[in-house]
Amino acid sequence: MKIIFVHGWSVRSTDTYGDLPRWLATQRGPDGQKFKVENVFLGKYISFDDTVTLDDIARALDHALAAQFSAQFKAGERFAAITHSTGGPVVRAWMDLFWKNKLAQCPLRHLIMLAPANHGSALAQLGKSRLSRIKSFFQGVEPGQRVLDWLELGSDASWALNVSWLDYDCVSQGVYPFVLTGQRIDRSLYDALNSYTGEPGSDGVVRVTGANMNYGLLRLVQAEDQLKVEKIIRSARTALGVLPGRSHSGRDMGIIRSVKLGSADNHPTAQWVLRCLNVRNAAEYHARAEELAQLTRATQAAELVEQVPSLLGTRTYPNPRHSMIIFRVVDDRGENLSDYDLYFTAGPEYDEDELPEGFFRDRQRNQRNRGKLTYYLDYDVMAQGLQSPALGGRLGFYLVARPGEEKKKPKLVFYRPIDFRGTVKLMEKLLVPNETLMVEIRLQRCVDATVFQIEKNLDPSAINSKPSGEQVP
Repeated sequence: MKIIFVHGWSVRSTDTYGDLPRWLATQRGPDGQKFKVENVFLGKYISFDDTVTLDDIARALDHALAAQFSAQFKAGERFAAITHSTGGPVVRAWMDLFWKNKLAQCPLRHLIMLAPANHGSALAQLGKSRLSRIKSFFQGVEPGQRVLDWLELGSDASWALNVSWLDYDCVSQGVYPFVLTGQRIDRSLYDALNSYTGEPGSDGVVRVTGANMNYGLLRLVQAEDQLKVEKIIRSARTALGVLPGRSHSGRDMGIIRSVKLGSADNHPTAQWVLRCLNVRNAAEYHARAEELAQLTRATQAAELVEQVPSLLGTRTYPNPRHSMIIFRVVDDRGENLSDYDLYFTAGPEYDEDELPEGFFRDRQRNQRNRGKLTYYLDYDVMAQGLQSPALGGRLGFYLVARPGEEKKKPKLVFYRPIDFRGTVKLMEKLLVPNETLMVEIRLQRCVDATVFQIEKNLDPSAINSKPSGEQVP
């Protein structure tokens, strides 16, 4: 089996792969033959030029593959891709561009994504100047702004790719995707001025929820005074493994760079990559997915609390499971809305003051599309609180967009507020530990009939601009 490596953002040197390529070259695949590890020039793709987009890189990937392996692919030979960080979305974008409707013919057989930023990274919003000193994310080269835009939480491009991938059933078509990530912080790379580099539930760069390819989409549509659940879609199950003791990068704890030739036989990344590469069919894939799910449970139980020695004594860092929600607010005319307030609610009366204490971890608004809002929630606190008799499993949110409806002072154009009230059953389906939920809210744009009038009286003073209260269909 041929293996190629696709690196992450702003990387010049293939040292980022550690010794994993060299070690894999000594191992054997499911056919008993040694793996053929190729670091094609696509392994040094340019991500630090400000004009290059992730779509550009995916197209160049296809050209590179065709130039290097066209004969093998025509002969039916398939390959495996091992990616790190942004490399995961790059390969997924390539599949979406060239193979979405013909996965069975795709030459890619195994896609093993190490700490992939599939739903983005909270660090991406910091900008190039601030990222330049964060060693865990920045490698001393000029970052590419367009790639950085893709990586920002809630970006339009990542949203589009993830919506498209909801249609994928890779395993049934003979393509086996895996996500292997970590949730430990390498304190030697920690930036004290930026809490994201030490964020619970992440590896210092990518959240487990941001890496996971198990996710959902909830689409809510407003019509008059009603709010309807138009669609709930869940992704096909993708194998996820949270590896013990792994951070995003670094020689000691990095999920890929810490692999050393002399100790790879006992390294969790090397061992699980090899086990994933040896999957031959759907039955083996699902068995491996269950093994990785058990590993995830064991890792997260063992790493629930981190004890770190310091000059002032041992410091304790809680590390619970999380969920992430990305909101997209549009109206029924297709316009993105950015001027709105959103409040979570809970309890019998769906009150924002009844939320479980400590459930809220972070909120980030996308800089390119201000209508995209990402919430990062402590799942364990939230789940425990919602199970209490006081809250009764009730969780929802209230959204007020502007211009808003005012009864005393009617407006020519306005939006009515929405009040979403979730039940226990629905919340258990939507909010899952380690996963991301994409929520699209489509508001009804209310237009007063006064906006356009046909008047027989030609006297300009007779033109009425006062809202009538009658809404156009």
